[in-house]
Amino acid sequence: MNITNALKKEASIDYKKFQEKICQTKYPILGIKIPTLRKIAKNILKTTEISKIMELNNDYYETVMLKGLVIGLSKVSYEEKITLINSFLPLIDNWTICDVFCSSLKFIKDNQNEFLKYLEKLTQSTKEYYLRFVIVIYLNYYLDDTYIDYVLNKLLTIKSNKYYVLMAISWAYSISFIKYFNKTKEFFIKYQNDIPKWVYNKSIQKSLESYQISKEDKDILKSMKKR
Repeated sequence: MNITNALKKEASIDYKKFQEKICQTKYPILGIKIPTLRKIAKNILKTTEISKIMELNNDYYETVMLKGLVIGLSKVSYEEKITLINSFLPLIDNWTICDVFCSSLKFIKDNQNEFLKYLEKLTQSTKEYYLRFVIVIYLNYYLDDTYIDYVLNKLLTIKSNKYYVLMAISWAYSISFIKYFNKTKEFFIKYQNDIPKWVYNKSIQKSLESYQISKEDKDILKSMKKR
């Protein structure tokens, strides 16, 4: 299968224009929706070794996205997954590739504790999308009874002034408010001077936009906003 030709056949000019408005990337965009890319990724894996897919030139945004989806779908060992992730992270230059890649890594559900050790190393990075990757992984796979306290405290230690890092932290806190309102509220009160004001207020704003938080709890959130 000629992968580039397969991608071009699914391209849409209208979706290309839409993607170009919301996604800042150095890669040229063809305009292919994620469900379509997932189907292509599944079909490619039936006939092509993942090593060959990873060797493709990064000619298009969708080629890079495809690699991320293939990594998520691949049936390889944990160690091989880590190697593939390491090779993919430097390719991420925008929030959409980052977030779709994170959501595709379902294997983390069965390797939570082990994968935390890997994430711990990445938190030392200063690269915007390495840090966003860590945070989006937290909110996808670790906001549960076992790890909620760990995640809240780790988010507090991530220091960055990069927009997409700060937005990811705010997003993670807002999901935490939805799932663990009282615990997150107490955390915000305790560490209100340690959470950057912008992140603090953005987290509350995103929580207020949720339909999953009661009116009573939203009133509490409104009273917590920093002026």
